Amino acid sequence: MRRRRDRTPGSHREQGFTLLELLIGLALVALVIGVVGALLVTGARAARNTNSFLQTQAQVRAGLDNMVEEVRWAQDVTAAAAQSVTLFVPQSTPFSANSPYTVTFAYNATDDTITRQEDPDAGGPQPPGSPTPIAYLVVDPGGGAGLSMEYFDNTGASLTSTPADPNLVARVRIFITTTKDGFSRTFAGDAALRGR
Repeated sequence: MRRRRDRTPGSHREQGFTLLELLIGLALVALVIGVVGALLVTGARAARNTNSFLQTQAQVRAGLDNMVEEVRWAQDVTAAAAQSVTLFVPQSTPFSANSPYTVTFAYNATDDTITRQEDPDAGGPQPPGSPTPIAYLVVDPGGGAGLSMEYFDNTGASLTSTPADPNLVARVRIFITTTKDGFSRTFAGDAALRGR
């Protein structure tokens, strides 16, 4: 014989969810999953942008370090402008064991790069090599040149960014700005020429 359940008020009865309660619960779960998913996507995008910008900064910093190191071994500045410099590097340095050479660092506005061009025999019969990019995404936040240089004489007096006589240059200060995805960073380097 089957037992009947008591349906009187105050008695123990079976309880469940109504369809409306179930739909509200599912909607809340979907909302929470949507918010968490959006946070994960935003976090992943921010991490990707940060990593990309850090890589951009690293390659610009490496280019600046190369420029500063070569300026330190240079003996003379043969041409100087706000966005380019040509240096004479003598023989018997870490960069030129066999013969002196000239090197030009310049801003390339077409590609937003800094290039290095070497003349292996310092104006001799051999032609200069091709300009080689050493830093990319060199651009200021406004879209202008991301490279600027300032020159100083041996007393520390500024010769501005376009010295009238490059032979007076004893120190070069270099500023490189990189901009990517709305983020900018400026790096600075300063080097005195060898024997000045």
